[in-house]
Amino acid sequence: MDVEILLDCAEVPPQYQALALQKFHEWYDEGAEVRFNKLPFSSLSPLPEPNRFLVDLGYADLITALRNLHARVHRLGVKVFFHFA
Repeated sequence: MDVEILLDCAEVPPQYQALALQKFHEWYDEGAEVRFNKLPFSSLSPLPEPNRFLVDLGYADLITALRNLHARVHRLGVKVFFHFA
């Protein structure tokens, strides 16, 4: 399933901007890792707008994946918006 993800970093302090993107990429890397008895994410494509990505979650559990992303970046002040393509 393709999901367009927007990371709204408007309220994130400047010193945490890079950390927010790092946390996003760590989330994707862990989801894309092939492990026994786990369905990995399929692809990540950055979009022209800043902090906007198209992620193919493959057959991974959608709710769990999005909940994990929110848990990683919410503490930094990032708002996460999803658009199902």
